[in-house]
Amino acid sequence: MNLATRTEFGEELRNMSEVEMPSDGNDALLDYEIRVDDQQWHLWKKRVPNVAIEPSKVTDATTVINTVDTTRHQEVLCSWLSEHRPFLLCGPPGSGKTMTLMATLKMVTDMEMIFINFSATTMPELILKTFDHYCEYKKTPAGIVLRPKQQEKWLVVFCDEINFPDEDKYGTQVVIAFLR
Repeated sequence: MNLATRTEFGEELRNMSEVEMPSDGNDALLDYEIRVDDQQWHLWKKRVPNVAIEPSKVTDATTVINTVDTTRHQEVLCSWLSEHRPFLLCGPPGSGKTMTLMATLKMVTDMEMIFINFSATTMPELILKTFDHYCEYKKTPAGIVLRPKQQEKWLVVFCDEINFPDEDKYGTQVVIAFLR
């Protein structure tokens, strides 16, 4: 949803709910989080640090300037990653999908990221070669499994430009079918 629709949805929730919610006229429900530790509403903007950035870092693509949105997104991504849930980040080019995931993974120590940039010619062999680099085959009672070489780590497979692979004569993107 866009911001206006999310704000409107938050107001509908506020009006329908019997739960006490913050009612500051300046902040939408979207601007708050509930923390488990104290079960209270807190403004997201209070979690955004004030950071002085050196002029040389402004043009560095790895520099992340935290905002309310990036803080909120990182919180959701950390939750999904900690539960080992698969997810897709969708958005137009330049919307910050890669930057947000990279910044989030810096905060999570038990994950290692595999970055695969898809093209029209990407095939399953690329995925297998990449896994060969990061994984090992182990025989288990359940059969042969592919697991990370670093046993304490989970692998996050980041597939950029996933819509680029060409379709075969049946309309299938073979590498996507392989990943499924």
